[in-house]
Amino acid sequence: MSSDLKRKQKKKNPKPVQINPNWSLLQQKLKSDSNNSGNRKSSNNDDSDDPRSILGKRKERPDSEVDVPKISPLAPVNDDTSLTDEVAMDCEMVGVSQGTKSALGRVTLVNKWGNVLYDEFVRPVERVVDFRTHISGIRPRDLRKAKDFRVAQTKVAELIKGKILVGHALHNDLKVLLLTHPKKDIRDTAEYQPFLKDKTRKSLKHLASEFLGADIQNGEHCPIDDARAAMLLYQKNRREWERNVKDQTRMRLKQKKQEADLRIDEGEMRVMRSYRGNSIAGLVSHPARLSPLRSIFTGCRAVMLPRFGGPEVLELRENVPVPNLNPNEVLVRAKAVSINPLDCRIRAGYGRSVLQPHLPVVIGRDISGEVAAVGNSVKAFKVGQEVFGALHPTALRGTYTDYGILSEEELIEKPSSVSHVEASAIPFAALTAWRALKSNARILEGQRLLVFGGGAVGFAAIQLGVAFGCHVTASCVGQTKERILAAGAEQAVDYLTEDIEVAVKGKFDAVLDTIGRPETERIGINFLRKGGNYMTLQGEAASLTDKYGFVIGLPLATSLLAKKKIQYQYSHGIDYWWTYMRADPEGLAEIQRLVGAGKLKIPVEKTFPITEVVAAHEAKEKKLVPGKVVLEL
Repeated sequence: MSSDLKRKQKKKNPKPVQINPNWSLLQQKLKSDSNNSGNRKSSNNDDSDDPRSILGKRKERPDSEVDVPKISPLAPVNDDTSLTDEVAMDCEMVGVSQGTKSALGRVTLVNKWGNVLYDEFVRPVERVVDFRTHISGIRPRDLRKAKDFRVAQTKVAELIKGKILVGHALHNDLKVLLLTHPKKDIRDTAEYQPFLKDKTRKSLKHLASEFLGADIQNGEHCPIDDARAAMLLYQKNRREWERNVKDQTRMRLKQKKQEADLRIDEGEMRVMRSYRGNSIAGLVSHPARLSPLRSIFTGCRAVMLPRFGGPEVLELRENVPVPNLNPNEVLVRAKAVSINPLDCRIRAGYGRSVLQPHLPVVIGRDISGEVAAVGNSVKAFKVGQEVFGALHPTALRGTYTDYGILSEEELIEKPSSVSHVEASAIPFAALTAWRALKSNARILEGQRLLVFGGGAVGFAAIQLGVAFGCHVTASCVGQTKERILAAGAEQAVDYLTEDIEVAVKGKFDAVLDTIGRPETERIGINFLRKGGNYMTLQGEAASLTDKYGFVIGLPLATSLLAKKKIQYQYSHGIDYWWTYMRADPEGLAEIQRLVGAGKLKIPVEKTFPITEVVAAHEAKEKKLVPGKVVLEL
């Protein structure tokens, strides 16, 4: 009995179970975490003390541990890729030539919201020797299927035309693109006054970090990020920036007006000095020659050649003195001047034997503009008359200037049917062709003419030959073929894809070779019938004089020309000529007549302001612009 009672008591008061210490600690820990996170629990969590309930829930991390994606301050605010009034541009460059010269490798444009409008790798015209990958991010594989430079250049020009152009150090980008943009429409973060420190420019990386809190250009540059950073800097300061632009424009115009007023009297005095030796009565008898000068004379800028070299040696200088006029000279206020191959050759050193002692000189040959003043023996022109013409190849003061000086016989009235830009492209090339056809070959109606090359001189020769009633055949390259046929040539042969010796039949009375290579000379000579004339623009008088000096060079050139004349007269019975442009009043009058009748024109492919003369010469020298290039003043 007693034993049964003891057993019952044991059942009523069982001994406490020994819990594993680790489990006990875990329970306490879970209860503590559960109480601390009560504000994040659901309202029906009544069994929070149950370890199984707590273990079944995901442990929540403190807020500091939660992964929140960072949003770049440069990220676009929307996905609108439309073209806006403001466009930002950034270019990456590669090294060409010997690696020190920059060329375009990639160009990017974004709109005002930072969305990409255009982003392309670009294949430079010259061979790349340094990809500058550590900065540009460009690799050889990127350029294998890259856009052709001209395609990219055309597209960029189309996108930025009439737009506010934003960027950092934009002059570098525009230089490699061989483009210009109105200064009033440029917003350069490298030039904006509030961004300068002690008049020193800050890098885009520095500006982006300081004003945007953006970290860019760590290693290889991303032109998209750079363009977006420039645009965002502009947008954040847009109101004040535009106010500054308006104030600066207003001040600049006021300053120019004051300078113009100060220069008027000086200009008139220069022109009056050109009448030195005249009596007071003589001056009074021609008052109209001076009075219109007040409205057009604003000083004189000129592109100077201080030394021979590449396009970069050209300098646009202000306040260049206007020389006194000789009695037979005309002062022309230039509106447009064209760039001839001869200009590029002179800049590089051709004719140094003549020009070297006179450096710095003004280069340029063609001009179209208005008469500003005339010498006292000039009868054909009056002040205000629109004229065009060209200087002799050896003239020491060229036409790349606000005021050109030409002799009376080098000018003629400009037809009203053509603009100054169109007129400026014509005279030097047309007079060169005229001299070859009329002075050298004395070509007649019904004769056959073969022209090598479809450049300005060649194209002028084709049109002159057609106007003279000749049967014209021409060799050319690609796209100029249709233009030559449209000008009246009976046959045009692409010498890159066709064999001219097979394609062209019969003999010719005259051959004008504007290319002047040994191969074209051989072919041209063989195409001539007896008594015909071969004329080349690549005479060696200047090059031999440059090489050996006047004392040896000129006699050597004369001897070489005489040798060739005798050689071809004996072997083929033809005359051989080195052709140069010369002033010819009769030729200029005929050229004027044909231009006015629409029968003679030299297409202008691209114009540059005179302030972009370096870029214009680069475009011409690298053949980035296939046709005529004109500078506007």
